Amino acid sequence: MKFSPALLDRLNSHFLVSEVIGKRMPLKKNGREYNGLCPFHGEKTPSFSVNDEKGFFHCFGCGAHGNAIDFVKLFDHISFPEAVQSLAREAGITIEKPTPAQQQKIEEQKTLYDVLEAATIWFEKQLVAPVGMMAKDYVAARGLRAETIQKFRIGFAPDDRDGLHKYLLQQGFSQKLQADAGLIVRPETGVVYDKFRARVMFPIRNSAGKVVAFGGRLIAQNANKNLPKYLNSPETALFKKGEMIYNLDLAKAPARADNMVVVMEGYMDVVMTAQAGVSYGVATLGTAVTPEHLRLLWQLAKEPVLCLDGDAAGKRAMLRAAEIALPLLKPSYSLRYAILPKGEDPDSYIQKNGKASFDKILHSARRLSQVLWEDMLAPEFNLDLAEGRAGVDAASKKLAEKITDPTVRQHYQNHFRKMLWALDAPKNSAKKSKLKIVANQAKTTSPEVEQRISQHHSADLEKLVEKLLNVLQNCPSLLHKSHIEEAFSRLPIRSAHLTMQRDALISLSDDCAAEKLPEIEATSLWNETFAAYEVAHLELEYAEMIRNMGAFDSEADFSRFLELQKSLNQARARRTFAPAESDAV
Repeated sequence: MKFSPALLDRLNSHFLVSEVIGKRMPLKKNGREYNGLCPFHGEKTPSFSVNDEKGFFHCFGCGAHGNAIDFVKLFDHISFPEAVQSLAREAGITIEKPTPAQQQKIEEQKTLYDVLEAATIWFEKQLVAPVGMMAKDYVAARGLRAETIQKFRIGFAPDDRDGLHKYLLQQGFSQKLQADAGLIVRPETGVVYDKFRARVMFPIRNSAGKVVAFGGRLIAQNANKNLPKYLNSPETALFKKGEMIYNLDLAKAPARADNMVVVMEGYMDVVMTAQAGVSYGVATLGTAVTPEHLRLLWQLAKEPVLCLDGDAAGKRAMLRAAEIALPLLKPSYSLRYAILPKGEDPDSYIQKNGKASFDKILHSARRLSQVLWEDMLAPEFNLDLAEGRAGVDAASKKLAEKITDPTVRQHYQNHFRKMLWALDAPKNSAKKSKLKIVANQAKTTSPEVEQRISQHHSADLEKLVEKLLNVLQNCPSLLHKSHIEEAFSRLPIRSAHLTMQRDALISLSDDCAAEKLPEIEATSLWNETFAAYEVAHLELEYAEMIRNMGAFDSEADFSRFLELQKSLNQARARRTFAPAESDAV
């Protein structure tokens, strides 16, 4: 079975080489590469290297070399077609046996790259020819330098009905092949004409650097107002807009090196920011971000930055991308948003303000969780009303349910709860102050016991206090329960390390993200531990009163003794487990 070049390119770009190889043998990261013992010859010192940026593996011992498909073929001892089918199954891509007509089309696709490369060279020549004077003036006015034009292979399509078509015919490329490459239009009736005319041309390359399509920017004077300013190639066997990212081939190495990739809207944004030194910029070819785009972007950086205009269209694009990303989120992988001032795009902003200012905007980009709350949830409700808060609470839960990864979903739910709680910030701040005051002022009910604990420190009692603090540190929201807050205020804190624990706990009392225990489990653990502490503490006070019973000289002393005895019995009854010897102090 033969496979189209487009399919092979798609498979090789779908996976990182280290991802495919790492599933089949141990690899150890070493800088930008991965190393391991070569599986194709016996060795004790690793000579096998994997380079994701270059897209290949190489063994310096036996010379084995290739891409992900080549490795699967060699490692699994299978044929090339079987290796392709194996990787396609891992990628969720269905490969059907081609019909004779499809097989012929696959053979033709091998020359699509050739015709597109020939068109690129022709466009480049037109830009420097006399016919390209208007285009040269345009790129000069936009600030493009000669080395940038050469790096991105920018060219020009003259305002000629069939100039490219005739040239390609002379080079031996058939009319059908030109049409299949999206370079010409063949109407049912009438004369064939070039797809791109009077446009500055931007070649669109795949991850391997091969030209697969074009984007053109209209520059003709007095042009038809109905013509689009920007025009992309139609989808072809090599080009699928929803699966292609502009400048991926040049941006992938610096993006992986800096763990930063910036997604922009247009070709000129990418080209001009690259000229200014932002080498990890890409664009989505005029379409909204797709799941396939996100998968490609996450291969480059864990938190791609979407750099958007500050207008209404930019906000809509921001929220669309958020909706698409939610089901795909996984631990450590998300999105961030850098919003430019209204009326600015990356091209105009970096020319006016420079790279340093642009970098500040990128590095202060808002996280996806922040955008969801501030731009999608909160604006839809009146948060001054209980009904509005109930509404945003329900909406945030519904939004978080779209996240398929359970760990990420739980943390987003915690974040939304934290934001809802923050609406009561003044009240919560007062509660924190109250907690600090009562914690510092906590006293036992008996001065005699207070003095005895100070003189004869109880290690067992301190262990129970420490356990209670640990429960609260693992679930700070328990302090929002009034009975636990009250009990917390009664805990005697004397040693330095317990004081540090208490202060850290107070600072976490509103931080839902810090919670490591589910609230139900934490509440149960608190109740049991506090019951043990209460019994131990009362038993200490009771033992002290028994020791001093001979000194009782009033009815009040006996009444207090009986009251303490009653409290101790009640505390023992509240225990949810049998008393242990360590409870006694």
